[in-house]
Amino acid sequence: MNRPVLRTELCDILGIEYPIMLAGMGVWGMGTPPELVAAVSDAGGLGVLGGSALSPEEVRRRIQRVRQMTDKPFGVDLLLPASLAK
Repeated sequence: MNRPVLRTELCDILGIEYPIMLAGMGVWGMGTPPELVAAVSDAGGLGVLGGSALSPEEVRRRIQRVRQMTDKPFGVDLLLPASLAK
């Protein structure tokens, strides 16, 4: 299968156009703005919502906001406690 130069197998797996991912930023309780996540996804990359420093309710609200702005794939970056690995 011939792909454009920037198209990779990862693009096919994630359903994106370009192998470009927004880093999920979650410092100081601010997180990644949903508008930025949606813009990256709409441009063909993978927008990633940083949710580690946010409450579960705020993460949920921001996911809903991203879904309102785009129908493209996006991710959510979370840091989980090591105790969950057991």
